Amino acid sequence: MDSNTDDPNWLTHQWVMAGIVSSAARFVPIPFVDDIIRNQCRRFVVTRTLAAHGKSELLDDFKPFYDSGDGCLTGCVTMIVKAPLRLLLFPVRKMIAILTSVRGVPLEITRMVLLGRTLDRQLRRDSLTLNSQQSTRMRSAFDESFARMDFHVVRATVSDALSSVNGWKSAAMASAQRLIKENGNAEETIESEPKVDDGATHVQSVLGRPETLELFAEFDRRFDAAMNRFS
Repeated sequence: MDSNTDDPNWLTHQWVMAGIVSSAARFVPIPFVDDIIRNQCRRFVVTRTLAAHGKSELLDDFKPFYDSGDGCLTGCVTMIVKAPLRLLLFPVRKMIAILTSVRGVPLEITRMVLLGRTLDRQLRRDSLTLNSQQSTRMRSAFDESFARMDFHVVRATVSDALSSVNGWKSAAMASAQRLIKENGNAEETIESEPKVDDGATHVQSVLGRPETLELFAEFDRRFDAAMNRFS
């Protein structure tokens, strides 16, 4: 797909596509790789959204918003401490992830769309203070708001949209594996398979439904309220 950062439909397509690739992480049978894929996809969403606003240079400032780590030193120490336990529990965690994919896949896509949509809303506000501290508040407000939402309606519509595209899962896994090989270049592109693009197009077509728009509006209200509390 040709890049057109001035087209909001193109930007939404990028968010959905990243969500589909990120959701495929649950099917990758290698420890820790699933987290890397999700982080890369979140970074891609933030990078694309910043580029659409001509603010690509702010990527580092928004790292707390998209990165699941806790900083280099803390993150490395935490990984060393938790790695043995995570390796031990990996088969169980992976089995649960696969068994709950009917719920987890559309939820991950929704999360990625809301991540990009929330950043897009914030960047449209002239009063936004663009720094890492604000980014940290945005991440806290986002996580709190997302956890308190009931997404069963949008989960069902997204799941139905994906079910009409045969082969999207294997295509998404191929894109995810390619993302790992690129080793950190997700800010440039996610080379999606045709079936991933088809899936994104089908999902995007249901995001404009009234019930979905109302659900997203409710998320916006919760996010804004949380941001006011954290200020």
